[in-house]
Amino acid sequence: MSNIMNISILGASGYVGSEMIHLCLKHPNIKIESLSGNETAGLNVSKVIPGLRDSLDLSFKSLDQINFSNTDFIFSCLPHAELQSNFSKLPNNIKLIDLSADFRLKDSQDYNKWYGFTHKHPKKLNEFIYGLTEFNREKIKAANYIANPGCYPTSILMPLIPLLKNKIISGDNIIIDSKSGYSGAGKSKKTENIFAEVNENIKSYGIGDHRHTAEINQELSNFSDDLVNVFFSANLIPVNRGILSNIYINFDVNKQNKIYECLEDTFAKEEFVTLLPINEVPSTREVIGSNKLSIGVKRGYKDDLLCIVAVIDNLLKGAAGQAIQNFNLMNGFDEGTALTNNANIL
Repeated sequence: MSNIMNISILGASGYVGSEMIHLCLKHPNIKIESLSGNETAGLNVSKVIPGLRDSLDLSFKSLDQINFSNTDFIFSCLPHAELQSNFSKLPNNIKLIDLSADFRLKDSQDYNKWYGFTHKHPKKLNEFIYGLTEFNREKIKAANYIANPGCYPTSILMPLIPLLKNKIISGDNIIIDSKSGYSGAGKSKKTENIFAEVNENIKSYGIGDHRHTAEINQELSNFSDDLVNVFFSANLIPVNRGILSNIYINFDVNKQNKIYECLEDTFAKEEFVTLLPINEVPSTREVIGSNKLSIGVKRGYKDDLLCIVAVIDNLLKGAAGQAIQNFNLMNGFDEGTALTNNANIL
């Protein structure tokens, strides 16, 4: 039996889709079969992503034009709401990883509240495993459908889950302030308009009501004995890519070492997670172009307040890279395949 899998990438012309193509081309067990793109349908991939001119000779198609008969696996990089709207068009025997929010939330009513649409396939929500790789490996290995985590939530959940799970911190009064490069806004708006908005400017948005809050609360509550409700805000900063999350927690000063030791024990053997020495904090430059998450723990002059700083590349560990990690687990490949070398920087 061949170990080469034919892959279809939906929504392949966006920032995440482009990164997905690059990673698939590096993967020895992947052959890209088809690419979908709404506005790019009919165009050769080299016209849309010039860096792929000598690497891939395929044209984008609309979703309705794709014949999935030769497809073994689907990566969906479609914008929010599009996959759930078109899910019935896909064969039901093909494994799939969704990189949008469409199947991350388990309560269908949350989509009305946080995303402004009525979910068309609410019964499918429980068939999707939340793909936070380092915490859900065994479930991911057995899954047919994966809901890949959001970029902001990945940077936030990774350091907080072990601390809540082990009851080292309380879920009360967790405040998170995150910064993202403009590629996190996607290509739904023209790139030049996004750049004009953030150039020489920093903009806060979703203060206390960002839609990723639902995902963060859901997953933190799943690993805690109590309902967790964080206060989360996001900021758009004038860089292309990268996320930095400052996570502020109230804590008992006597537990500072326990916090660090818990993170150290949790991530000691994780290939893609780095914990810096205590009181050192990471910057995005350390992780851009990689599937790495880097964590720092810092306490200032206040004995009851501590900051955890987490950084990722939003297009890799926050999206396409984590999707490849999950793909590898689902198909019995080494988890780091196609991820151990730096990706092409957009």
